[in-house]
Amino acid sequence: MSTIRFGQALCASLASILLPPVCCLCGSPGQRPDLDLCDVCTTLLPVVPSGGAPGSMAVAGGGTLLRTACLFKYEYPVDHFIRALKFRGERVFARVLGTLMARMRCEQGWGLPVAIVPMPLHIERYRQRGFNQSEEIARYAARSADAAVPSLKVDTTLLTRTVATREQSGLSLEERRRNVLDAFKVTRAVPKGRIALLDDVVTSGSTARAAAEALLAAGANEVELWAAAQVSA
Repeated sequence: MSTIRFGQALCASLASILLPPVCCLCGSPGQRPDLDLCDVCTTLLPVVPSGGAPGSMAVAGGGTLLRTACLFKYEYPVDHFIRALKFRGERVFARVLGTLMARMRCEQGWGLPVAIVPMPLHIERYRQRGFNQSEEIARYAARSADAAVPSLKVDTTLLTRTVATREQSGLSLEERRRNVLDAFKVTRAVPKGRIALLDDVVTSGSTARAAAEALLAAGANEVELWAAAQVSA
């Protein structure tokens, strides 16, 4: 282990002792080293029927597939986590979701990506909110997965949202597709290897497809989607 890696591991260990995790639902001790959920409350999480196993989502462009990994159904308490993060800025829930995302992906058989790209917000929405909830989740996911992939980075500038789209909720499937058409732009050369596109909630998948298509068209070798939750059809 390098000196830098040893120092990081030591700091993480000290942080777990001095600031131990606390369950964000009931206040009991969390799970060391960094999960703010207790063992009991973890059993309340509405896991997807596949248990987070990778699936696939069709995207345009030569029949390429966007591989998907979704943690939970958008039900209590996960819907509470996401709303509290998104609308009240309670970042403890980003830490919970990011840590669980990294754990799930590290336990799967398919290799980890070279970079995580958070689903971008349009600049107007970012100014209103002051942060990007997907970026917050991504940072904790990368930090938690660091032991498995020390070089895993969060790339917040590779993909931008150039169109201020309407909220997708309440739109039909065709309206959702048209709403995000050409909404994303890649700003520079795409890193070689697989890219993980991370979003907080997926409903129809229209936004994820549009973002993935932009990355693939710019030369991405492969794109996979990490989603904290999915809304049931």
